[in-house]
Amino acid sequence: MKKILRFSTIWLFMGVFLFSSTVMAADTLPVGVPIPMTGWAAGSGADYFKGIKMAIDEINESGGLLGKQLEIIRFDSKGFEPEVVMQAADYLCGQKNVASVHAGWAGWGQDVRAYGKYDAPFFADDGSQAAVDIFKEDPAKYYNIYQTTDVGVEQAKSMFRALMALPYEYPNKKVVIINTDDSWGLEVGNTLEKSFKESGWKVAKRETVPYGINEWGVILSQIRRIKPALIHVEIPSGQENITFIQQFLKKPSNAIISLGWGITPREVVDALGNSADGIVGEMPSGLPGPKAPNAKAQAWVDKFVGLYEHQVPAGAWIAYTAVKAWAHAVAQVGDAYDFKAVNAYIKEHGYEGELGLIKWDQNNVLRAQSGAPVVHYQVQGGELQPIFTDPPLTPYQGSQFLTPPWIK
Repeated sequence: MKKILRFSTIWLFMGVFLFSSTVMAADTLPVGVPIPMTGWAAGSGADYFKGIKMAIDEINESGGLLGKQLEIIRFDSKGFEPEVVMQAADYLCGQKNVASVHAGWAGWGQDVRAYGKYDAPFFADDGSQAAVDIFKEDPAKYYNIYQTTDVGVEQAKSMFRALMALPYEYPNKKVVIINTDDSWGLEVGNTLEKSFKESGWKVAKRETVPYGINEWGVILSQIRRIKPALIHVEIPSGQENITFIQQFLKKPSNAIISLGWGITPREVVDALGNSADGIVGEMPSGLPGPKAPNAKAQAWVDKFVGLYEHQVPAGAWIAYTAVKAWAHAVAQVGDAYDFKAVNAYIKEHGYEGELGLIKWDQNNVLRAQSGAPVVHYQVQGGELQPIFTDPPLTPYQGSQFLTPPWIK
């Protein structure tokens, strides 16, 4: 009898524990975050995560969403290998039944197929026409996929406009373009090459490189013989940009250096410091700082800097904004798992962010717009300083382009 009572007591406590755990789980809404935590993209993954976590913390601190706390469930998307992207989608949406998914880069297309199998809103920062083309194959199937930046082609056109608008007299019309061998790098590189040629420039060298290249001696020797007025490097990874600049500066040539998107991951300016002064680049769907364009945006920048003790890096603000756009839609619909209604609300209404209203187009792409502009920067004093916003391409308030110190 004592044994029976003892076992009954144990089962009673286990039942209470299981019930309590179920209640606790029911009081949270899981949010999937498939972002690189290891590998070549881990640095930018950390940048995106800061924005996502900031948004989720704010929601939780204000009482949660529909009375429930948001719970972050992470997945290491590593280098966006197709099988890893598929595993992430099946784990987060299939097993964990997340209410939404928030990523930075996520696979340049394979992510559209992976998350399109489910209905939870999926926000990615691919910036790739390849991803948009997959969406266009079946918009009804991929209705839950949202791109949070414009495509590489349009970003490259903005880069070109900014480079041509610099208050600087190029000594010649020779340019060198270096880009990665993925869809993003090729889109940007091809678009820039076409734009320069159409404007009468000579593309003196076009180099397509793999990720992981950190020895630039041969390419830099060729550049020094060519003596271009402009060098554009489009590598969306930190280490390659860092090593290129470090090796370039050992024997610099009189060329403007543009790193495109590659200047905006935080690890780049952290590693290079003041030696990066003079380099230009851009951030799609950016919020200019440290001096923001309005009081609401300034409060956001100040809070971010207070939390993380550095200026806003690539992807952080738009990743934050995507979380807030989703949460606002859920609050209006009243049910986080009524995916059709939540997605319909996002598509129809967009979201009023720090810079104004943002809206996705017919392909669920957040094209460059006043509420989510392309911001062009120059590194000054070891920090990113905005010099243009686009569209339309306009000098940023109080900005000043400085001739790079290595140009003599």
